[in-house]
Formats: sequence, C-alpha cells, structure tokens
Amino acid sequence: MTKRVCYIHAGPHKTGTTSIQWFLQENRAELSIHGYFVPESERRRGAHHALVEGLAGLDVGQHREPLVTRSVQEIVETPAAAIIISSEALEGILQSRKHADVFFSRIAALDCEAKLVLFPRNQPQWINSSYAFTVKSFRRSDPFQSAALGFAKSPGSRFSHWLALADAYAFELIARPFIKESGACSIIPEFLRSIGINSSQVQGTAVRLNETVGPFTVTVAREVLRSIADTSKPLTWLQAERCKRELAMYLEKQGIADSGYCGLSTALARHIQRELQSDNNAFAQSVWGRPWSDIFAADVAAEFTPNDFDVRRPGWFTARRLRRAISAMKARADEILQDPALAVDAPWNDVAHRSGLVSRV
Repeated sequence: MTKRVCYIHAGPHKTGTTSIQWFLQENRAELSIHGYFVPESERRRGAHHALVEGLAGLDVGQHREPLVTRSVQEIVETPAAAIIISSEALEGILQSRKHADVFFSRIAALDCEAKLVLFPRNQPQWINSSYAFTVKSFRRSDPFQSAALGFAKSPGSRFSHWLALADAYAFELIARPFIKESGACSIIPEFLRSIGINSSQVQGTAVRLNETVGPFTVTVAREVLRSIADTSKPLTWLQAERCKRELAMYLEKQGIADSGYCGLSTALARHIQRELQSDNNAFAQSVWGRPWSDIFAADVAAEFTPNDFDVRRPGWFTARRLRRAISAMKARADEILQDPALAVDAPWNDVAHRSGLVSRV
C-alpha cells in the first residue's frame, strides 16, 4: 500500500508564507476534492503553528492542545492521499535536533511520507524583510547593520542545512526560488505546482499580501522595546503580540501610512552575498543544477538606498510625529506589562520556545 504524502511547507519567513497559508485556509474544501487535506488553523491567516509545535514535542499550552489533538486525529482519519501543513515556525524548530527527531518520527507514525517545500530567497532581501517584521513584532531592537551581519554568519542563513536535514531524515526537499520578478504574485501557482496541482484546477488563487512596514514603524517599535529592555525582562509572546497590535492601531488612527523599509545599502548587500556565495552556489547546484546568481540574477544585482532613521535622519515634521508616537506607545506598553494575563510564565508564552529556539541539541 502506498504511503500518504505529507507536504510540509516550512517557509522560510518573508517568502510569501502568509499568501500560501491564507490560500490553504480559504480553499480547504476545494483542495479536499483533489485529494489534499488541510488541517484546521488556529489563526485567521491559516498557519499551522500549534500543530507543528505539538508534533515537535513543544508545550503548546492547554488552550491550544485541543486543536492539536483534533488536527492529528483528523490526519489519521482522512481518506485523502495527501496532507498539507504550513508553518514558517519550522525554520527555527527543525534547527533543533531534538525537536526534529520528534517531529519526523511523529509524521512517520501518522503513516505519512514527508516532503518538505521550501522557498529560498536571496539573503540581503530576506534579511531586510525579516528584520522589519521582527522589529514591528517587538522581538528585537538591535540596529539593522549589526543584525544583518550577525545573521549572515549564522547557520540559519545558509540553505545547505536543509539538504543535510533531508539526508538525515530521508525526506524529499522541494525547493522553489522566491525571486524578485515574480515574488508574491506567482507564489500560489508555484506552490501548487510544487505539490502536484495545476493552478487552473483550483479557483481563488488570488494573493493576499502581508502588509509591509516602513522606517517610521520600525523606529517606534525599536525605541519602545529598547526602553522596556532597560527596565524589564524580555516580553512574553502575548505581550509582544499585544504591543504589535496596539502600534498598528495607533498608526491607523493617526493616519500614518508607512511602508518600504530598507536597512540595506548596496555595499552591505554585496558583503552579505560574498559571505554566503559558496554555500548558496553549493545549494543551487544541488537542487537546481545552476549557480545561485543565475537563479536570482535580478536580486543579486539589485542596488539599495537605506531609509532607516538610524542612518538617515527624518525631517522635523516626521521627527515630531515620531516623538509623539514613541511617547504614546511607551505609555501603552507600560499598561500591557502590568496585565498579569499577558505575563503568564509558561513555555507556550515564551517567544524563543514558540520559535523552537530552546535547544540546538
């Protein structure tokens, strides 16, 4: 009897994951007609974070455990020949050998053959987008350049570790480039092709884009988090999520439209590319049979002008709005820190734990 296939979309972050997850959630019924089962999501956007955390042996908390239990049972019982799971949290979770062992053993116990879908992205653009996202999510407050240089030296920036993971756990790695020319506009058809579906067979492949942020948002979140770091322990998951939501609401109320953050300079982008060139080429040759620069030609040649307010000071009007926004958000953050319901000391409420970054062994 042929084993069922479990397509595991692992991101990484900022490669159209929101679009893919939203599409999967909105089209669960139609995908089931084609023999693909999509588990229920805990979020409106469709990500399976709780499920993958549970499958990896992480503590998901009592409030999320019923969803995980129900999803696992539905996977066991579904007559579908294929299951689709999507969570960019796997980017961190699977870097832990302990969590990876548990995750893939449980996938096998569900009588599924794992196939992992990955969308590699040229690292300077990837780092730039990821930095803006993590800052606005109140998870980091370091300057962009130090964050970028640190990430470029980290194992997580090198896609070859996915090849090692595929060898270690005997799964098929399906890698599709996330490139500048296509980006989010073709991510859904490309994802469907990667799991064996012709996009013309499925209705509703329109893309729902994740909102980008600009230098104003990054500066406010960064300054508020820096002020918190001076007087308090790191934010819990719930505290960070509430701060993120409050900042978005404040900016909307004030009518502040902000997008297009860029921390990169062309020189910094070239430095990062040189740092990762050898690993990138090894990965690209292994999965696509071509050099990285051929696959990501437009991205590799792109030029950048930073607009980060740490580098380019804003004008007086923007600076005044910044001061007001930072002051208002600091006051709101103080209120959030005083809410005991958001400060629960539990693994599921720890940002590192939720990202699978507890242990690398």
